[in-house]
Amino acid sequence: MSDWLGDLRGRAAGVVFACFVCQLGLGYMYLFGPLLPEVTAELGWTRAEFAAARWFYFGVLGSGLTVVGHLTARVGERLVLVVATVLIAVSFLLLARISELWHLYAANALFGVAMVGLSDVVIAGVVTNWLRRKRGLGLGIAFAASNVAGLIIPRTFAALADSGDWRSALGTLAVIGPACILPFAWLAGTRAPTADGPATTHAGATALDLREAMATRSFWLLLLSLSAYFFFFVGMNDAFVASFLDAGMSRTDATDLYVAAVGAGGISKIGVGLVADRIAPHRGLVIDFGLLALSSVLLFFLPAQPFLALFLVSYGLGVAARDVVFPLVVGDVFGEATVPRIYGAMSIALMFAGPFGSQLTQSIFDRTGSYESAYTIYAVATSLMLVSLVWVRREVGRHSTDGEAA
Repeated sequence: MSDWLGDLRGRAAGVVFACFVCQLGLGYMYLFGPLLPEVTAELGWTRAEFAAARWFYFGVLGSGLTVVGHLTARVGERLVLVVATVLIAVSFLLLARISELWHLYAANALFGVAMVGLSDVVIAGVVTNWLRRKRGLGLGIAFAASNVAGLIIPRTFAALADSGDWRSALGTLAVIGPACILPFAWLAGTRAPTADGPATTHAGATALDLREAMATRSFWLLLLSLSAYFFFFVGMNDAFVASFLDAGMSRTDATDLYVAAVGAGGISKIGVGLVADRIAPHRGLVIDFGLLALSSVLLFFLPAQPFLALFLVSYGLGVAARDVVFPLVVGDVFGEATVPRIYGAMSIALMFAGPFGSQLTQSIFDRTGSYESAYTIYAVATSLMLVSLVWVRREVGRHSTDGEAA
């Protein structure tokens, strides 16, 4: 048991659990898909107009992630996590009162600020500071929370909306969730020991800084693959429920399928973390992106069985595993000590690829009445995402060798 847990014990285990609770706040992002048909039906907006809000959300999120590593180094994780939790409540209370498009866009922008503070970049920095031997497991546990919340929050929203309306449902969720998260946001900000503790790292002396990383081909290849991932994930995530409603399913059945995909990912994250501690990170990312490429092809055969079951597993597992494996790849390629800053800089992909995927997907539907053309683009994007990994290499040792030769 002690070997299985490694250094994931004592105070470190408490901090990882607090990180898990903080990441439950990311589950609120799963509400935008179920909200799309509700809001557009009541307010008369097109799906493309609703999807345009994602530019504001991901624009703020992507730009914020590029600097949040520097911010946490300056003010500490505790303040960042606490403020972010409060902003979830504020943004969803505002979202529950929207009546104009600019209200929707403003609420999305504020929610983007909240998600920066609770993001994988911040949590990955906390976990990697506290753990050395069991980082993959620690990340898997912490990152599973967003999927757990994805199981709970959309269903809770659907139940509350069925008994009232979508506005009252959002108002209720805006208060309950952040109130539960807040004390754990304080605990997750506990500083890791700096001497002979779990925060020490053998890679600290050789890790590339952001400027050095950006001079390598692997940085840009990983950025390209991350952009393709966000294009596919955000576009499909926002269209998921609506696509099954268009196929004739009820809101409950469509939401249940969405929850099943999210749940498949959540269950797998801890297992992915355990496996990631035992195999090369690059190999893990290749397997992960292979699953996502498979899921994009299966879209053409939905909702027929057995393709539906295969899609739910491959899509849910692929999306979830990316959260765990990608930070490990960044650490392996560039050095663990600078993961928050380099991973944060790469997250600029969210500013463009994510909202572009959603906007293009919904615009295709508004013009054609179908998502079929979007599915073709997804297949191309995920293939590009997978192929780009062929030329990714470990840069930290290579950079040191080159520097000595020079």
